[in-house]
Amino acid sequence: MVRFKRLTIPFKILALSVIANLLMEVLSEIFIAKYHSNALVMHIECAIGYVFYASIYFYLLKSRILKKLTIISIALVLILSVLNALLFQQPSQVVFPTHMYLINNILYVIFSLVLFKQMLQYPLDVNIIKQSIFWFNTAMIFFSTTMFLNMELTNYYAQHKWGYDVIYYFWNGNFYLFNILICISLLNDNRERSVHHK
Repeated sequence: MVRFKRLTIPFKILALSVIANLLMEVLSEIFIAKYHSNALVMHIECAIGYVFYASIYFYLLKSRILKKLTIISIALVLILSVLNALLFQQPSQVVFPTHMYLINNILYVIFSLVLFKQMLQYPLDVNIIKQSIFWFNTAMIFFSTTMFLNMELTNYYAQHKWGYDVIYYFWNGNFYLFNILICISLLNDNRERSVHHK
């Protein structure tokens, strides 16, 4: 946050998403302690997370058509999130929003692949490991692909009370690596030298 003013718009959004995720984690712990379930928080976090990450891709992608599709996807995901919480995976029944996580992860993978393609089409004169866009996109594709199956099986594990320890460590390991990659992207971003997203 010390570098916030030096960040480009998409990475300012990313920095705000980090704060939002931190607040959601605190809220999640409170819900677990008080209600023995953080399902409601997970439903909210899933929807809010998509808004943040899709907004970042909106600023990073160059194509006007892709930008419009990104806005449409945000609206659709928010509508589907509400419908999912009301009709299919109700937080009041301690059911996590795995359907929405799957949809979000599929969209994140598509965004990531399109952005990697754009990076190949419009290469920069900056070393790739110094490009914040590379680290952000790597974090997104890594997390989305590795957590795809794990998230779908979350409700199954919760209902059958087995395999939780393995999943817990896998889940946390992925979150740690994701957050490390996000931190690297934030540390590499610099408005003054950025030529690809202002």
